Amino acid sequence: MARLCATVLLMSLVESILAANCSIPPVYVDIHKRVVNGTDAFPYGSFIGVGNPFQNQSIWPSLRRNETSFASSEFCSNSNLTNCMGSTGGNVKYNLSTSFKEDAHYSSKDSQDIASQSVKGTDDIHLYTHWFLTDSAFQTLADDAPVEFANAGDADPGIVGMGSSSTILERLSQLNLIAAKTYSLYIGTGMERAGGVVNGSNTFGGYDAGRFKNPVHTYKMDLANSDYLPVTVTDITIDDPSNSDFKNKSIMDNGKSFEARITTDRYPMLFPSGVTKNFAHLLSAKSSDYSDNSLRLDKPFKGTMTIHIGDFKIKLPSSIVSNVTNISPVQENYDDNYDGPFYLSTAFLTQVYLMLDFESSQFHLAEAYQKNNYVIPTTFCPGTIPVPHNYNSGSAFLKQGLIGAVVGGVIGGSALLTALTIWFMFWRRNQYAKDQEKRWAAEDSAASSMFDDKKDIEMETLTPRSKQSLWGARQATPKKVFKLPFDDHEAEDDGWENTDTHYGGRGINRGDDI
Repeated sequence: MARLCATVLLMSLVESILAANCSIPPVYVDIHKRVVNGTDAFPYGSFIGVGNPFQNQSIWPSLRRNETSFASSEFCSNSNLTNCMGSTGGNVKYNLSTSFKEDAHYSSKDSQDIASQSVKGTDDIHLYTHWFLTDSAFQTLADDAPVEFANAGDADPGIVGMGSSSTILERLSQLNLIAAKTYSLYIGTGMERAGGVVNGSNTFGGYDAGRFKNPVHTYKMDLANSDYLPVTVTDITIDDPSNSDFKNKSIMDNGKSFEARITTDRYPMLFPSGVTKNFAHLLSAKSSDYSDNSLRLDKPFKGTMTIHIGDFKIKLPSSIVSNVTNISPVQENYDDNYDGPFYLSTAFLTQVYLMLDFESSQFHLAEAYQKNNYVIPTTFCPGTIPVPHNYNSGSAFLKQGLIGAVVGGVIGGSALLTALTIWFMFWRRNQYAKDQEKRWAAEDSAASSMFDDKKDIEMETLTPRSKQSLWGARQATPKKVFKLPFDDHEAEDDGWENTDTHYGGRGINRGDDI
């Protein structure tokens, strides 16, 4: 019987690999702070729009939920969500969308509702990408994708669902816009709770080879559970080189390992009571007034905390262990009778690159580069192990990346000529875009007056650079894409989201059981 089951699983994996078209490039979607429709807030989230005319949002990737949902324009009038207008990632007037089709009989893929009142159906979802510094955003259009618009409730409905039955991943696969049902995530540190400046990314049907390091560690999914990413935590150590009492000090409960689930639906990590007590005792942590029950340290901590998952070790820096108000990434739990589930959460994922292969029911973890010189979206074929870019190969020019080399003043000789050539390519393409904007000005009326800051333009679709070539850019049939409103720190001609100028971010208030 065991041999038969193994054979069936192998056959299923082979069928998935054969069915995948690994020549299809992935869809790369930024996670950052930006202007959104429906609110003056500047929320941190995935750069996604919905409807026609499009209404751009900044929604959170949930590893637990499967549906993609948005707050409607009336949601905050019917919600007790803290700082509602600043927490939902925008809101949508779905009755303005000419492509929305309501389906009162739609059966949600989620076991629990995101809202107490909502409208479900299908609409166009716009996934936005920035390839290069000098470019505006480009879209990938997933038409007739399942959507839900929340009209009332107390949980944040601004969600792109990346659960094990993700509807957006399924729709992208149906439309042959991605090679397979694979997905990768770097959550970044730009959200308010982390207080960092590093932007994140979603890669649908692929991974960003420039964002993570070797080695890559592989684990099996538990698809019977909505929190389907289990790992075994074998040790947690505290280290402060300046304090002899904090030299790789273990806080485990008598050395006992425990199972934890990886999630983005909470910020603080949840440990067994014995581990939590050891953490609180060692770092003088006490209860706080935070809604997520994070522990607060008595004084700033300048050391690190390392999570051990067997051979995989992730070090959380002092900025995560103790933020500017001394709030820790550990949730209060002194209940000796509570036996799980325990969680490695968003705080953990600020340092980790996560790669999901739903076709073969496995996932991969690797240490994330906090500052990557390249964005290298790479097709993630099912059953394969993602391979990071080797930054130690190639010239100093390639290792630094074009923009880094220009800023660093290290370009010379032929490299300078290359830079000038590429600059000319950018200039010519931008000129082309401006000419098209003039020709298409008459079509701007297709958007409602509330969206008159967005221009409908025609540009060539480009793919990002790959490991095989510096640019890896190829032309496709020109198509309509949307030029989007610029962030308030951007010049209109730049069209660039600068990671170093995104401070603060979105407050995460989703509840633990949504």
